[in-house]
Amino acid sequence: MVWLFPLQLESQLEAIYSGRQLIVISGSDAYAPGVIVFLVVLLLFCIRSTFYLIRSKQPSVKGERFVKAFSTAMLISFAFIFLGNYLINSYFESKVAEKGYQPCPATTLLFTRVTYSAWTLNPALCYDADVKRIVQRGGWSESKEVEQMLQQRQRQQEARQQFLLQEEQLKQQRLQRAAESK
Repeated sequence: MVWLFPLQLESQLEAIYSGRQLIVISGSDAYAPGVIVFLVVLLLFCIRSTFYLIRSKQPSVKGERFVKAFSTAMLISFAFIFLGNYLINSYFESKVAEKGYQPCPATTLLFTRVTYSAWTLNPALCYDADVKRIVQRGGWSESKEVEQMLQQRQRQQEARQQFLLQEEQLKQQRLQRAAESK
């Protein structure tokens, strides 16, 4: 988790600042800092308990204080998991909203992925069949694929417009030739 969290954080921030039409935000990554603290507290408890059991055979006041301190630390770290998740997700959502993104309704994209949400600059993309086909798991590569698909669509639209313009010009030329020959 210590190794993956910075990579996930970097990917989230890259997506937010990328300017792509559709991005995916993962809410589960925000649990990592709290889980890391929780695991560190648990590890310290295991180490301390092992030394305590090796040295002492009878319970002592120190042992009872340690259990109370450990219980408090576990509760605080457990609460930190959810508080950290809330704070980090709120931060990401505010950054995404500042960039002009809007969340897709939960029933359109990624409706089977509870901790992922799709955000878009163009709400029509939430209902686009090609986008639904591409965005299924919530990976960041999928938003890049959507961007490539949209760029390809734009090029096709421009080519179609160019073709229609050329056709119209040819039609005009034919009409002029027909008018001149009469």
